[in-house]
Parts: sequence; C-alpha cells; structure tokens
Amino acid sequence: MDLFNVRAIEVSKLAMDGLVKRQSAIASNTANAMTPDYQRKRVAFEDQLRDIIGKDNIRRDLRMQNSISYVNDKNYKTGYSQQPNPMTQNIAQRLPQEQFMYIQQTQQDLNDYAPEVIKDTRWIDYGNGNNVNVEEEMMDMAKTGSQYNVIATVESRFMSNLLDVVRGGGS
Repeated sequence: MDLFNVRAIEVSKLAMDGLVKRQSAIASNTANAMTPDYQRKRVAFEDQLRDIIGKDNIRRDLRMQNSISYVNDKNYKTGYSQQPNPMTQNIAQRLPQEQFMYIQQTQQDLNDYAPEVIKDTRWIDYGNGNNVNVEEEMMDMAKTGSQYNVIATVESRFMSNLLDVVRGGGS
C-alpha cells in the first residue's frame, strides 16, 4: 500500500466534487419538476477522471522506464568515470524534453477538471413541456449519494490508517 499516495487523494476529491455538482443538478431538476418547459440537467465528469487516471498511468510508466535506463547506464553501474555522475545530474537533462514536460503536468490536469452540466434534450413531455421524471431523479439522487458515501468511507479509512502509522500503532 502506498501510504502517501497524494494523487489518489486528489483524484477522489475530484470525484466527490463531481458528485456534489451532480446532486445539485438533481435537486434542481426535482425542484423544477412542475415548471413548464424546464429541461432536465445532468452532470458528466467520469470521462475526465478516466483521462486523468490514464495520464497518471502513462506518467508512472515513463518514470519507470527512465529509472530502468538509469540502472542500465554504464556510468551509473561503475560509478568511476570521467562522465558526470548520473545520480547528481539533473533529471531534466536526461529525459527527452517532451517526456519531462508531460510528467510535470499533473497539476494542470487538476486545474483543467470541470464537471460539465449538460441540458438533457431528450423529449419526454409530461404535459407541460417538462422532461423531468421525479422517480428517476430520486433514484439518481440515491445512487449519487451512495457513490459519494463509498468514496468518503474509503478516504476516511485511508486517513485513519495513515494516522495510526504516524502515531506508531499501525502497520
């Protein structure tokens, strides 16, 4: 277990933010269920999270490939050479520039994340031009709440375990 996986905490926070925005949209839909010509809203963010996680996997692989190349470097193995020591050489000088820039863009992914509120244009007229089905909204609210609770519980356990380790009582 990676005790200090800050990136997992950041991604789960993004997921929770998206779920909160979704709950807000569902509440708005429910409140406007009888409003003439109101169009239901939904929130999409899962694809953005998948992209962030996919990019993180690529970054991890790039770091691993480059660390393996350090191990395979003759100067690294011998340690005695006229060449500069790879351990003291700046990593930015050893990595191809595009790889280095890609690895460094983790904060940009977080800044670019924005759950998208989408107007649902499916046409199910309930008599007044409104396309809100209250039963469907209630099911979506329960599902969204459950998803939020699962992430919050996992985060809580993670933090509790981390606190145990810091205090010296955990493993």
